[in-house]
Amino acid sequence: MQIQRKTGGIAIAALLLLTGCDDNLPRVYPVTGKLVLAGGDAKQLAGHFVEAVLEGDPNVRASGPIGPDGGFTLETLHAGVVLKGVREGKYQVRILRAEEDDDGKKLKKPPIATRFQQFQTSGLSLAVPATGDVTLELKQR
Repeated sequence: MQIQRKTGGIAIAALLLLTGCDDNLPRVYPVTGKLVLAGGDAKQLAGHFVEAVLEGDPNVRASGPIGPDGGFTLETLHAGVVLKGVREGKYQVRILRAEEDDDGKKLKKPPIATRFQQFQTSGLSLAVPATGDVTLELKQR
């Protein structure tokens, strides 16, 4: 009798591990948006990244690649797990330059003012949960 209980407990624990018990993961909300490049084509930003940092906790960040239409979707890395969304809060945003695309082709420097590459100077922000798509407007150099 005693052995069966231990075996049953081990089997339940193993099942929870295999099914990916998510009790310790934070709640996230979907964040999608679009970059608008004043006086230019957002296609020039494709392959670079949007990165957001939670105000008050620089360890909480979300990011996502910029698509050919300027669109992006943010994801959060939490304890080695990629979460499809962003934790609740107010975020500062910046544009991160990528050196190359997924195929290894060198990308051109994005045609934006350098201030957009720093959280403190970008002037870009967003709130999560967002009400609809987020629009971030950038100016060229």
